[in-house]
Amino acid sequence: MFATMIRPLFKNKKFIVGISIFLFFLMLGILGPVLYRVSPTKMTWDYEQPPSAKYPLGTDTYGRDVLAQLLHGIRSSLYIGFLAAIISLSIGTVVGSLAAVKRGIVDDTLMAITNIVLTTPSILIAILIASYLRIRSMEVVAVILGLFQWPWFARAIRAQLMSVMSREYVYLSIMAGYSDMRLVIEDLLPTIATYAFMSFVLFINGGIMGEAGLSLIGLGPTRGISLGLMLQWAVLMEAVRRGLWWWFVPPGVAIVALTASLMVISTTMDEVFNPRLREE
Repeated sequence: MFATMIRPLFKNKKFIVGISIFLFFLMLGILGPVLYRVSPTKMTWDYEQPPSAKYPLGTDTYGRDVLAQLLHGIRSSLYIGFLAAIISLSIGTVVGSLAAVKRGIVDDTLMAITNIVLTTPSILIAILIASYLRIRSMEVVAVILGLFQWPWFARAIRAQLMSVMSREYVYLSIMAGYSDMRLVIEDLLPTIATYAFMSFVLFINGGIMGEAGLSLIGLGPTRGISLGLMLQWAVLMEAVRRGLWWWFVPPGVAIVALTASLMVISTTMDEVFNPRLREE
């Protein structure tokens, strides 16, 4: 079934390009630090060196290897993106499913909470929360970002599941005595599998961009290294003004390539699986 579902995607050239770019950076993040065994935080006297045989992407103001930082940064940013996406998808699925199945006061309450979060400037709340935390691990940053991405997804799947609830096989399951949990898992969630995956891709994108944004203003992870932190250090040390292009260009290119590839993957899936777009 899964192979049948994804087969049309690999006939789309845009999807192949998008997934190829994403998998390339995913492999860089997973295998890069293993193959290139250089500490991204080790300081040397070879500071601000341009790319060379010894330092393929040069060094920063503290003599740290930029390539090592980039490889570890890609891994960390993807980790934050995936974790934030899992949190957002989980909250949105629970809220949307409960609202669709329970209806009544449960639906009204959950949608009221959803609308409040949806209309709240989430990035400002994330900045406020992060500013009060002296130590911010990557997991904490992911949680902060994941807590505010889910409302649009919850509203969307609620609408979709409410339309599915009117189908005959759902009525038969209800008459057979299915519990709400079993009804959701067996009859409802499979109908939104492709939409959930599309949303998961967008959530990863939001997590990567959110981390970069928080890091640029000094509210990113306080431990480790990420693509956003690389850009923050480059900004603080005026790498752009001083022409140290090898310091700020690689993380910038990585962020743009990752987010662009994820957007291409999501929009292509929408084109392939959305009947209205297929008709056009």
